[in-house]
Amino acid sequence: MVLAGFSGLLTVVPAAPAGAYPYPDVNITGHGYGAGAGMGQWGALGYALQGLTSTQILSTYYGTLGNGGRTTVGALPNGWNDATTPVTVALTENAGNDVLVTSGSVFNVDGSLTPEGAGARFQLVGPGDLWDVYTSPPAVGPTGGCAGPWTEVATGVPNPTATPGAEPFPTDGTLGTEALQLCGAGGNVTVRGTLQGTVTSAGAARTVNVVPLGQYVADVTPSESPASWGALGGGEGLQELEAQAVAARSYVMSTYGSLQGYFGYADICDSTACQDYPGTANENAATDTAVTDTANTAVLMPGGTVASTQYSSSTGGYSAGGTFAAVPDLGDSVCVPGACNSHHTWQAQIPVAALESAYPQIGALQSVSVTQRNGLGDLGGRVLAMTVQGSAGSVTVSGNAFASQFAQYGLQSNWFAVTNQSSGGIGGYWLVGSDGGVFSFGDAAFDGSAGNLRLVKPVVGMAATHDDGGYWLVASDGGVFTYGDAPFDGSMGGKRLNAPVVGIASTPDGGGYWLVASDGGVFSFGDAAFHGSTGALVLAQPVTGMAATPDGGGYWLVASDGGVFAFGDAPFGGSLPGVGVHATAVALLGTRSGAGYLVVTAQGRAVEFGDSPQFGDVADAVAGWSGRLVGGALVAG
Repeated sequence: MVLAGFSGLLTVVPAAPAGAYPYPDVNITGHGYGAGAGMGQWGALGYALQGLTSTQILSTYYGTLGNGGRTTVGALPNGWNDATTPVTVALTENAGNDVLVTSGSVFNVDGSLTPEGAGARFQLVGPGDLWDVYTSPPAVGPTGGCAGPWTEVATGVPNPTATPGAEPFPTDGTLGTEALQLCGAGGNVTVRGTLQGTVTSAGAARTVNVVPLGQYVADVTPSESPASWGALGGGEGLQELEAQAVAARSYVMSTYGSLQGYFGYADICDSTACQDYPGTANENAATDTAVTDTANTAVLMPGGTVASTQYSSSTGGYSAGGTFAAVPDLGDSVCVPGACNSHHTWQAQIPVAALESAYPQIGALQSVSVTQRNGLGDLGGRVLAMTVQGSAGSVTVSGNAFASQFAQYGLQSNWFAVTNQSSGGIGGYWLVGSDGGVFSFGDAAFDGSAGNLRLVKPVVGMAATHDDGGYWLVASDGGVFTYGDAPFDGSMGGKRLNAPVVGIASTPDGGGYWLVASDGGVFSFGDAAFHGSTGALVLAQPVTGMAATPDGGGYWLVASDGGVFAFGDAPFGGSLPGVGVHATAVALLGTRSGAGYLVVTAQGRAVEFGDSPQFGDVADAVAGWSGRLVGGALVAG
């Protein structure tokens, strides 16, 4: 990248018609990990290290509902509490199997004491919820009495239950021997509370763990957020763990009652499809403290019911919205010793062969284009819809579906952009500031700038030559500056204008160019033909930029609100208001295929339409940048 006194504008140089994708991989950059709805765990940590309390963190993410209502953080309703309210957890890894239980201490099986190290086995015999119960003699070793031999001790027992001996919370250090262990092929799982056999509505065998709410939350919290975070920032990180504890408690209690939370036989499951619950494996003093500090507390909806507090690893810098309003996440980029969010910005590479295999109907891949975003945050926001184009056809998919389909290649969320797009024929682009300083991105070469000149009027537009060997800059008084192999064919400098010039576009052969004024009036120079203008119309917002089609048979004008006007053979591909982006547009940059364009905003964003690529935004490329763009130019690929 070349930096030369930049203070704001972008233009794009088009390239050759669409062909086979010229790279072996489709390169992608993106933000966040997971769905991004509700709280971001990394962002919560960032906020904690900025000094926010757990209640302030929860209010940041969950405080405002998508419909504008407000939530509160307060006591659980209905008499629910951490100490006595039971949570029934489906242990999904044991679904359909016999329930095999052991413990390092004496435990109870349906009223009968079982010695330490012995085992119990529940085997479904039906019909309905009827089980035969077996026990095994004590055995020494990590698996205890899991291997038998088994002796039948009861038949036709409904909902058989194993109950542990003493197991205090927080632990006194002997939890490992006092709690129950569910025997499994991959090793035993230690859990607080009881283990039971139950059935689905279809009569299939299932295993559930019934545990007091507070103890359930104590085991979920360190499984969702690292307990080590609690020591960061001199202990400020504990506020993230407290926020996590409240979010976990709220999530499970939001559907609590009559075992309706998980297929009618449990309140919740143990996997990340619900909340990560591996029993006591990650239980830790720091997260125990976070749970006891926030005991019986939840996020409450306006009517007092418990909110379904979704959360994910990283929002990428802006939550996704839904039940809760989408909000900027100013903590997500946290990076301190011992905790650095690698999910805030990430890179991925999808082999072209993988795309062609996933969508065989497209033939040979030509382009991967985003057609709709939510307009929130960098890159234009999360992908709502996109098109994968090939030689034989195309498919339209959602950003969620695409991210899920290619997660194995490093896609972490639905917030991403293609960085080596080619069907629009783009290999890079220039950005130019109002002082005439020029930035180069991708394959764009730096051929000089007006950054060191004293200008009568500010630069407002830029266009590149057909061979990418030079470019023109235009000032608001219509003065034209040429660089590289760009020829001078005239200007409006020194002439009386009804409105200031705001943009420039070149003809395909570089033998001429158009200038456009803020009222939409168009001026032609060299071999540039006039195709119409908005000069005689009353515009809601002034025109701010212009781009020509590949054959010179038309052009686009863009207004400051991102509205697009098409003339001649220029196709309409969309506008900023149409994709929910509310920003000041300063330039429109058409691809050389003629099937797409970038709309550039003053705040440093480049929003793609049709087959246009997106290589990045100035706000990301220049740390602390706070200028305003005024135009730019695309480079042929």
